[in-house]
Amino acid sequence: MADVKIEPNRRIGDLTVADLEALITQIVHKALAQDNSNAPPLVPEALLATFGAWQDERSAEEIIEDIYASRTVSGREQTL
Repeated sequence: MADVKIEPNRRIGDLTVADLEALITQIVHKALAQDNSNAPPLVPEALLATFGAWQDERSAEEIIEDIYASRTVSGREQTL
């Protein structure tokens, strides 16, 4: 598997689903390859099987509407 290269200043919102899936898979593979002798054993195949395409019966418009409907406006003042 080739490493996914993303420009450092690229906005996360500009990444495609394929880019994100490839990055997540790459991170998981690297994490599993590390020496975690004190960590409980993992089954890589079972972990990697949890990754995949989003599945939903709703249309994109319905999903977006649901996302916006679930957001709330905070009464707290934001400072930078």
